[in-house]
Amino acid sequence: MVGAGPVMVVREHPLDPQQLAAVMDDADTQLVIAAAGTGKTTTLVGKVRHLVDTGVDPKGILLISLTNNTVADLRASIDSEFGGGFPGDVMTIHALGNRILRRRSCVGKDRTRLLGRIMYDTAEVDRRFARALLLYVEGLRTVGYSDVSLCGISIRNRGLRNFADALFECGIRCTYERPVVTDRETKPASVHAEDGKGHRFTVYSDDDVVRKAAKEPREAWEHMERHGFQCERLNPNDLAAEVINAWGDRLPEAMGALISRCKSTGTTIGDLRRANGRNDTKTRPRVEEKLSLLDRVWDEYNMLCMQGDMADYDDMVIQATESVRAGGPYGRRYTHVLVDEYQDVSPTLVGLLRAIRDRTGFRLFCVGDDWQSIYSFSGGDVWQFYDFERIWEGYGTVSVSRIETTYRCPQTIVDLSGRFVSANPMQQRKEVRGVRDPPFRPAQLLPVNSDRDIPRAIANRLDFIDPGESVFIIGRTRADVYALGYGSGQFSFSLGDRSQSGSVDIVYRRWDEDSGDWRDVRPVRFLTAHSSKGLEADNVFILADRDRGGFPNTVSDELSDLFATRDEGIPLAEERRVFYVAMTRARRRLFIVNRTDEDHYAQSARSPFVTELLGQSPVLSRSTPFCPECFGPVRIVEHDGRRFYGCCDYPNCRGVRRFDGI
Repeated sequence: MVGAGPVMVVREHPLDPQQLAAVMDDADTQLVIAAAGTGKTTTLVGKVRHLVDTGVDPKGILLISLTNNTVADLRASIDSEFGGGFPGDVMTIHALGNRILRRRSCVGKDRTRLLGRIMYDTAEVDRRFARALLLYVEGLRTVGYSDVSLCGISIRNRGLRNFADALFECGIRCTYERPVVTDRETKPASVHAEDGKGHRFTVYSDDDVVRKAAKEPREAWEHMERHGFQCERLNPNDLAAEVINAWGDRLPEAMGALISRCKSTGTTIGDLRRANGRNDTKTRPRVEEKLSLLDRVWDEYNMLCMQGDMADYDDMVIQATESVRAGGPYGRRYTHVLVDEYQDVSPTLVGLLRAIRDRTGFRLFCVGDDWQSIYSFSGGDVWQFYDFERIWEGYGTVSVSRIETTYRCPQTIVDLSGRFVSANPMQQRKEVRGVRDPPFRPAQLLPVNSDRDIPRAIANRLDFIDPGESVFIIGRTRADVYALGYGSGQFSFSLGDRSQSGSVDIVYRRWDEDSGDWRDVRPVRFLTAHSSKGLEADNVFILADRDRGGFPNTVSDELSDLFATRDEGIPLAEERRVFYVAMTRARRRLFIVNRTDEDHYAQSARSPFVTELLGQSPVLSRSTPFCPECFGPVRIVEHDGRRFYGCCDYPNCRGVRRFDGI
């Protein structure tokens, strides 16, 4: 409520001057640029409070967020402020579209089932379609599913994965055993196969033949032949159908995401084919096969939707926009529309809002942060944010303001991350003020010489972090969780073969000599950078660079590369924002896990992003401890009641450094 003087308390927190100014602004169209951790939701709720307190009918207020989860969170925040039962609407843009269409039957979660059925039925009878689908699967395995075998099992070792693929192509299922690691025993991963005719074999990840198969898949086929297996490939139709079954929801979900991106960006198959025409002659035929696959699936999917009088989420927005522009109903007459996470809106979302506003003239209030726009793969378009004033001119006064006091990150992390993301000339400039720096190092490199050192280095720091503090380990993709091992060692976790969740619950453990078993120490959460958005933890470890992962992700997706994008004036613009999001999850400490260069100096990097951070500011160099003898990485050692940094290359190097806090 508003008290004497310029004070407003929202969700039991007094608004800071910038938040209050944004809430009190009476412009017809507002954009509030809110840096990470600055109280975006509090400002949004504060705007609603101000509108209600100044006489606006709550039934005329609409709040839009982009997903069902964020809508639920926003509704909870509104109900908390108003005591429950707030009569205004809180919904996704898709729900708004569905209301305008008079609640047509929604495909919803059935989309995956429908697409899976289309792909399976067509693959069984159409040889060309089956070949294109197998080509599409190989493309997926170069991007987000690099560890998934054709049989649907996640196998990190490339040689074993090639064995599993060869067996599956012959119609033979295999059994995969993950590696087991304890302080006393190390059991390598293995693949076991039987053909039902008395022939069998088992290969282990450390076998020479597996190492050879990792480089040359033909080695797996020759090994099978030597063990009496009949190496006859399934025909493409049967193989494609088997892959669809084995991969579960992965394929229809990937195809559905591609169709959704086309719809939300207004991209047609013709647009993609014209873009493919600019590819080289070697790439063009392969991409055309994938486009033909997409065209066929999309066409049959549309037919099923029409026959069932159904619409998916994207169609609800598109068809509602067309209906409103043609003079049809536009739903409830809202006087004020508030949009959350505006940096991730799509052109179709903006199109529906404009169509309704042309009819009703509502006032618009948007909150977002262009520094955190990371969803172009699902149709988000940061240029809707950059061009805000141009898009919304003609609807009365336009105001752009900022809230720049973060209540999450120490100033060192604020400066480090802000300087990095601001290298993009298109990003909106902000002067972000952070929390006062703690008496310890809030940001430092955690250098390692190889991937094998990553779990050891993180475990060493976890041993000296207060057990009551929360911990995130953030990777670029889900496959980065394997930097911590396979779930049977110090970091215990389990991954379902068909699950693609970006969040993995982990238990950090220590070996107990007395019991001869692992002892649970503390929970840790692994997150992909995208899954971490909107979350925070006391301590964050970012897997910035490793042999087969880290930041930036430069693996090219041939179909995604066809979508039209506007140049932001710097390479890897969105990857920079993804890294920024990861860095700004930390409330107390940020550890950037980074492989050293060829000389193994602790204050060096192979990742171009970490190299840039080191060059932009001396803060990482000053805060990263190193061995005074060899200049390499160090670990925290506790001996005879005192702590110090000891060289990771002990006993080859006996360098030590004073420990002054983690």
